[in-house]
Amino acid sequence: MKLKKVSVFSLVLTVFLFCGCVEEIDFETETFESALVVEATITNETKPQKIKLSRTFRFEEDGPSAETNATVLVKDNMGNQFSFEETDVPGIYQSTTTFSAQPDRDYELSITTANGRSYGSDPTALASISQIDNLYAQRETNENGALGVAIFLDSYNPDTQGSYYRFEFEETYKIVSRYFAHKDIEVVSYNPPKVKLVRKNREEYTCYNTIPSTNILLANTNPLSEDRLSQFQIRFLKRENPKISTRYSLLAKQFVISRDAYVFYETLKDFSGSESLFSQVQPGFISGNLFSTSNDNEKVIGFFELAAVSSKRVFFNYSDYFSPEEGPLGLFVEDCELNRPEVPALVNLVGSGAVKFVEEPIGPGNDDIGYGPYLVAPVPCVDCTVFGTNVVPEFWEE
Repeated sequence: MKLKKVSVFSLVLTVFLFCGCVEEIDFETETFESALVVEATITNETKPQKIKLSRTFRFEEDGPSAETNATVLVKDNMGNQFSFEETDVPGIYQSTTTFSAQPDRDYELSITTANGRSYGSDPTALASISQIDNLYAQRETNENGALGVAIFLDSYNPDTQGSYYRFEFEETYKIVSRYFAHKDIEVVSYNPPKVKLVRKNREEYTCYNTIPSTNILLANTNPLSEDRLSQFQIRFLKRENPKISTRYSLLAKQFVISRDAYVFYETLKDFSGSESLFSQVQPGFISGNLFSTSNDNEKVIGFFELAAVSSKRVFFNYSDYFSPEEGPLGLFVEDCELNRPEVPALVNLVGSGAVKFVEEPIGPGNDDIGYGPYLVAPVPCVDCTVFGTNVVPEFWEE
């Protein structure tokens, strides 16, 4: 029995499970404490800053519930105050003005929820600034012997001896459908069954998808003689991964954080990486720098973080690192066999969104693929919008 994946801060405080092998059992949380979950990173970028508020959830629930209609403020020790308003996405609050975290200032977070409960944070300052010097991809074999592409980062700050780092990334990859077609099949009527070919009215051959990272990735240069990261691995993708089968891009973000923030994330990483609910150490509650100002016994999960951020993007093609002789490309869908269903079956398949037109066949057909009027394939083999968007990202480069 595996734990459900949750967002970085959304934790179920106490869960006990017992799994049998004979019958399926629906588990429910024995004890549960609803706690405010705060995800707040204010950076040195001049932009609308964002803060996310939610609540912990029970194991049997689908996910966290948004904390809505809260009053959110960030204050500094110079008397400046920055208000946040809830966006169209429940639980996501955005500053009403653009601002950036400034060096040599202390910042505090203040939250008042709709039910009148109030929360605060310890004073937090911006860490030193360090830029990503280089982001690059290399053909590598990982520790398990798998061939693939590793993405590395180099950075150096000559002004400090050591720093604490947290990393995030967004990966964007190009998706090319297995089949290309200019036309679609349209159902004219179900009774009698009748179809016709029409010109396709949207791009379905080339798409793109962007996915944010979910793992906690940290680095600490304090034990080193200088504040330098060399060939720090951000991501590894196996050669067979369909994300790199055509063209791939990764945007890396480096956050220079405080020691307290580093310790919090490191503890959280150790907890989320636990393989078993029956491990010897039960972490219970992970304390950050947030607290309730109206109830000393109430727990708050999360960390109010000030971070200096630097970012860089890398692109590469599959053919930059691998040759066709090394094996087939990774595929988003395996079964893409062509068939020729006869019109009564074709009407139902098209109407239910199961297949799409590929081409008009040559020849009478056979028992293996059928004798229908058109060659068709499962929708994911023809329509790339199943896996992404047909809108080219603004940053994309070929």
